[in-house]
Amino acid sequence: MLSAPAQAGEKAHQPAFLTSTGRLNFFRKSRKPAAAGTATNCLSCPIEKECMYSAKKIYVERHLRNGNAKWPVKIVNPEIEDCLAAQGLEAAEEKLVRDLGEDYTAATPEGQVRSRPWFGRCVWEADNDVCDDQSVTMTWEDGDEGGRGAKTAQFHMVAFTAKICERRGRIYGTKGEVEYDSTSITTHDFASGRSETHHPELRGGGHGGGDEGLATQFVLAVAAVKEGKLGAAEAQQKFIGCTLEEVIQSHAMVFAAEEARRQRSVVSWPLWWQRKVLDKLHST
Repeated sequence: MLSAPAQAGEKAHQPAFLTSTGRLNFFRKSRKPAAAGTATNCLSCPIEKECMYSAKKIYVERHLRNGNAKWPVKIVNPEIEDCLAAQGLEAAEEKLVRDLGEDYTAATPEGQVRSRPWFGRCVWEADNDVCDDQSVTMTWEDGDEGGRGAKTAQFHMVAFTAKICERRGRIYGTKGEVEYDSTSITTHDFASGRSETHHPELRGGGHGGGDEGLATQFVLAVAAVKEGKLGAAEAQQKFIGCTLEEVIQSHAMVFAAEEARRQRSVVSWPLWWQRKVLDKLHST
């Protein structure tokens, strides 16, 4: 995203500006079905059986009853995997339903309601303010050196998709294009007209195997430094693939995008980074 240089010493080609649009369109109290009444929890809701967003349907029927006690089920109760393995489905389901049934009333202090997650909470009653549809556009101008041309990147996050928590995208280049999802990568060469699909090894763990991959690379980097084979900066670049500053920049860009979204503005990335990060670091 930040176009780090391929070789050490090269100047990074960073975005010139970015903008973002989006909002919480659907999961608002004003969109709550009238038939749901005042229910704040799925298990006490009169239309739970008809509602596609029923917590019971999602966690119990779709996942646990099909043998999946991992994500997202274990987020509700971290002990659910051990319970399923040791005591069986009936005991695990009883525990999970009990957790999903935890609710609050009008008499519950607002601070207490906000202080913890309620996994069985009505999706239209939640205090979540994350956009359910958001787009971010980042724009690069022609680079000063190295022939790095102008380009645009668009990121679209949407709640309403079959690919929940999965990434998919396309990269359009001058010589071909790349299309990818969570299981395959397809390349197309404009000159030959040929397409080729690759299926990388799928690792386990969260974020599509990303958690395991990052942990593995971190251990390899630490080992290389401890064994005296590489310096810390070299090991980080070789095994992690980025510097600490680039990690901070990638996170900071999310805050810049949110500022652009809230203010309905175009944000200059170099100016934002200087004002919001570098100037504050130098002043402390």
